[in-house]
Amino acid sequence: MMSELIKTQTPTNKTSGRKVLLILAVVFLLPFTIAATLHLLSLQPTAAAFLRLLHLQPSGHSYGNLIQPPQALQFPLLHDVAGKEFTAQQWLKKWSVVMVDGTGCAAPCQAQVHLLKQVHTSLNKDIKRVQRVLLVPTDIQGDTMNELAKKYPDLIILAGADAQTTKFAAEFNVAGGQIYLVDPLGNLMMSYPEKTDSKKLFSDLKRLLKNSWAG
Repeated sequence: MMSELIKTQTPTNKTSGRKVLLILAVVFLLPFTIAATLHLLSLQPTAAAFLRLLHLQPSGHSYGNLIQPPQALQFPLLHDVAGKEFTAQQWLKKWSVVMVDGTGCAAPCQAQVHLLKQVHTSLNKDIKRVQRVLLVPTDIQGDTMNELAKKYPDLIILAGADAQTTKFAAEFNVAGGQIYLVDPLGNLMMSYPEKTDSKKLFSDLKRLLKNSWAG
């Protein structure tokens, strides 16, 4: 009687053992599989994917003008107001809010620079993922430049009437407007008019930063 009972239970025990081993394998391997998948995705972000992120929210939409297809910018070697080199690599791995002004940054430009500072500050924990760039393809007065550098030490100011700066600034003309978003891959992807609502720009930035791995 006992031997018959053992015989009838043995297959069931073996099946249960296999199930336990399978469950354990899934439990241990699943986190590594997810991590590997996310890593691969993070290595291949595309500008088009970033644009689609703006429409993922059920009631969300972008306030800026989408540039489709995104324009891959050609980054020359430029110099900031302190004379330091600003290379192509410094445009990558961060989102860039670029303001282009051809007036030498007169009063209206300075007011807009202040608004962009407020937007940047409001990003809180994501503040380091975004950099602000003032691109002035003309000569800028020393007093104006010094005042801007003093008030906004984290603002990257690229100014000058040299051929490289003016040619680079011309790449933004395809979009129109005055304020632009450049993604961490170096693509010009959105533009905003001269008088941009800072709340709308902030909303677009927050949505992009929340849903993207890059930057």
